Amino acid sequence: MSRLTRLPAAGHRRMPWRNGLGSTLEIARDTTATATDFGWRVSLADVTQSGAFSPFAGMTRIISVIEGMGMRLHVDGEITPPLGCWQAFVFSGDAQVECELLDGPIRDFNLIYHPDRYAAELDWVSIDGPWELDDSRALLLFCAEGSLEVCHEGAILGLEQLDALHVQPGPVPTKLTIQGKAQLGVIRLRALALQP
Repeated sequence: MSRLTRLPAAGHRRMPWRNGLGSTLEIARDTTATATDFGWRVSLADVTQSGAFSPFAGMTRIISVIEGMGMRLHVDGEITPPLGCWQAFVFSGDAQVECELLDGPIRDFNLIYHPDRYAAELDWVSIDGPWELDDSRALLLFCAEGSLEVCHEGAILGLEQLDALHVQPGPVPTKLTIQGKAQLGVIRLRALALQP
């Protein structure tokens, strides 16, 4: 049986950036993680000025703007097209990355994961009425805007803005019915077999 854990916004943990230029709100990380080593981590960051991103050697990063007018990234000297809300951009944590704000501060949503330990993806879904989700992978659902209800085997969990839901799968695929009006981030995670 799948296990669902609600992660309320009030419980997100504030942590300093590695480069000392700001802070992040950590939403969740893998349960086997230590303070300095994790397989995956999901967080929010408020970016008030252009500047350098912290390096995460050996990791893969997926970033999305969820508030504000967007940004461009300079990744190892290559400049991305403008990144607006709900666009997921993937890049290496080994890269040298500079953020260029387009028109004022932004808030971004970050997934950082170890590609040798996990396969991961991030999608944004506009919820406006019932939506079905059926998946055998671990899930992290993040309510970026609005509010919604998640129904699983008769139980209903409510998510407000910035709340999240961690779904640890059981032996059969997890079936969820999601209702409300919201912008929902859906992270799918699959643990990879350890190499000998």
